[in-house]
Amino acid sequence: MNSFTTGGHDVRRANAYALRLEIGIPIGRTVFSTVHFASVSGLDAAVLQAAACKIAADQKDCVIAVYNDERALAPDQYILLFRRSDGVEAIPVKPADIGDDKPLILMSEDRARQFALSEHGVLEEHPIEAATRRPRALRNAAERIANVAEFLGPLVCTGGPLPGDVFLDSRGTVTTMGDLAA
Repeated sequence: MNSFTTGGHDVRRANAYALRLEIGIPIGRTVFSTVHFASVSGLDAAVLQAAACKIAADQKDCVIAVYNDERALAPDQYILLFRRSDGVEAIPVKPADIGDDKPLILMSEDRARQFALSEHGVLEEHPIEAATRRPRALRNAAERIANVAEFLGPLVCTGGPLPGDVFLDSRGTVTTMGDLAA
């Protein structure tokens, strides 16, 4: 089993699906989105650089759940690889809940920036909202992701990969289900 993939550990895969769904991207069907989701155990500069190059070439952003080690069941942090006109920026982010009826957003760890999915499936930077900075926004987001992941695990993580699944290996190579089917 390859422990560097969203498909390798069912719990990690369920977490990736839950985050994807809670941000506003449906799972299990091809939907236009410019955001990939991946997970990795540990992250170094070489892996991050290789993943950023692939993300730039694919013209898609990527949210990487970083786990401390092979046994970790919850991510230690998230890194957003966000495309800019002059390259790809690696931004430590945290999911935040700004309201029960709204999709989650990603807030930079320095609490200065926030990113949300547009109606066109594109991750966009927006001015930070006061609600994003509240400590309960992070707690509520973590609870939402955990609850959805627990529900989704038995439903979507028992078979093979689904359209949109992303695999990140120890060399930073990013492969999507579309790439594997080609």
